[in-house]
Amino acid sequence: MEIRRATFKEVQKIRKHALSVLKESTMDRVRPSIEKARHMTSASLDGSSYYLVYVEESEIKGWAAIGATFDFYTDKMVGIITELYVFPEERRKGIAKKLCRQSCNHLQNKGFQKVQLNVFAGNDAIKLYEKLGFYEVSRLLEKKLHD
Repeated sequence: MEIRRATFKEVQKIRKHALSVLKESTMDRVRPSIEKARHMTSASLDGSSYYLVYVEESEIKGWAAIGATFDFYTDKMVGIITELYVFPEERRKGIAKKLCRQSCNHLQNKGFQKVQLNVFAGNDAIKLYEKLGFYEVSRLLEKKLHD
């Protein structure tokens, strides 16, 4: 088992799963499209962001996309985990926890003092993130204005 920065070839494999990751991570609240999926993964290819992969026996079991973002509330740059995904058949084995911890380590080594992530309400991953020390900072509410 190893966690390391993804190679170009591995990033291409990850991108092939972008539609299903988008659908699952947004709890079916976003209609997946190639354009949205490309936008989602393009940030991880811009040079300042990158993927970490969890590899076992030469196979990717999961990944995390990490980078930086500007926090308008504190006027500071913070680390961000923009994507954390483990294949369904590999879940409940501690892979997400290891990826999240390693992501935080990478970001801390880059000098960030905070790490943020966004997770949709109802996503079971919230429990994991809270166990790892993440806490709710804000809550986005919405109301539909049509029938």
